[in-house]
Amino acid sequence: MRRKIFVNRETELEFLESLWEKRGFSLVIIYGRRRVGKTRLLREFARDKKAIYYVAAEAPYEILSSEFSNLVKKFFNIPIRGDIIEVLETIADLQEEKTLVILDEFQYVVEADQSFPSRLQRLIDQKLGEKNMMLVLCGSAVSFFEKKLLGYKSPLFGRREASMKIRPLTFPQIKDFFPNYSIEELLTIYGIAGGVPAYLEKIDPMKSVEENIRIIITPGHYLYDEAVNILRQEVREPRTYFTILAMVAEGRNSPSELASAARIDVRSISKYIELLEELDILRRVRPLGFKRPVKVLFKDNYFRFWFTYIYKLRSLLEIGYIDEAFSYIKENLDQYISRIFEDTVVEIIPSLYRAGLIKTRPIQVGKWWYKNMEIDAIVRDPGKTTTYIEIKWRELTMEEAKEIVSKLEEKAVRTGLTSPKNYYVLITKQITDAEKLEIDEHRRIIDLEMIGREVLGVTLDKNKNAQEIAVKTTKAVK
Repeated sequence: MRRKIFVNRETELEFLESLWEKRGFSLVIIYGRRRVGKTRLLREFARDKKAIYYVAAEAPYEILSSEFSNLVKKFFNIPIRGDIIEVLETIADLQEEKTLVILDEFQYVVEADQSFPSRLQRLIDQKLGEKNMMLVLCGSAVSFFEKKLLGYKSPLFGRREASMKIRPLTFPQIKDFFPNYSIEELLTIYGIAGGVPAYLEKIDPMKSVEENIRIIITPGHYLYDEAVNILRQEVREPRTYFTILAMVAEGRNSPSELASAARIDVRSISKYIELLEELDILRRVRPLGFKRPVKVLFKDNYFRFWFTYIYKLRSLLEIGYIDEAFSYIKENLDQYISRIFEDTVVEIIPSLYRAGLIKTRPIQVGKWWYKNMEIDAIVRDPGKTTTYIEIKWRELTMEEAKEIVSKLEEKAVRTGLTSPKNYYVLITKQITDAEKLEIDEHRRIIDLEMIGREVLGVTLDKNKNAQEIAVKTTKAVK
């Protein structure tokens, strides 16, 4: 069963609507990696508008122009011919009512005609600037959009009304895909598929998490080969990128280690990491308040899961030993989810603040480490308050939890990041013998159930979720 869900893009939709309400011409640039939901967002935005939606392909410019002019001819029921620039000019001349024109996969238009951005700039300056039209340029070639279209050397620099990079959904946003899942099940799914809507749609909410994992690792499933397909489409040297990502999955986090493993000059490793950062696959992390040392970590959980398990187990999977591979994953999954939990907590710190679970306004958020000491998360409102957070994916007694908080206080003194008011928080999977989790005004414990209830509106009990969760923003499209 294939699900088509549009969910949790209210902020992006509201922003686009605010631009649409302005009279006159506006150029909007929207981009993001493949499958992240750009097309779904734009189709939802165009739903009640006079809109032309054209998706370009890898083809000669003459073919693209012919396709676009035929689309416009059919849409307006008027005879029209010419290249894309000429057709845009005709649309602007003929229409009094505001018109939305979307050119999706715009990078293919520029590949077919390198002069297109300069010609479009001239058209905007000479004619479109006075017309009542919104022109959206959209695409999935992230480097092209950030460096060639949005850069100051681009002919379109300074002409855009707005630009927006569409990113994967965050952890709190994925719950509407799985209204019957518990908070722990949601965390596990997030650790497998990340926040890309197209990936979440491939997971069956009527099956258990374990059933879904077994299906995903079976050759032929969409998510079994998606990482390979994405990298082959986006990078020129897939083998080098595969090596880098495999090493990060094994816990090698320094740029020098990655350069050595990939057999490339350490001075060249940055360009590889930068591209993976642009694709939201990796991220570079520094201790809060310092520029060095640098750790390279996964940002995208689907790629993390793929390189941790599917890539490593492909020899078994390709010869049909699915049960053996699945058994290995089950044995190691809890350790894997512990890393997901730590990163997810850092990601949702603004939500924890809004829910009142932490007291420091998240002006600065990051990790901290020095030699053999590490603090999982530090939240700062400089000059006012600092919250130090220890994250444990374990069931703890209250006595064990208090001891961890005491050690956290000792480490906090070494950071040089203390404030007039300091708070110490332990976030853990579960406390087994506590009725009250606030130790005193400056120390508290937060468990998974509290996060689910206060931030996501879900519980540890999926049967309760089935009864209590009302999915208000989901629109199913058949």
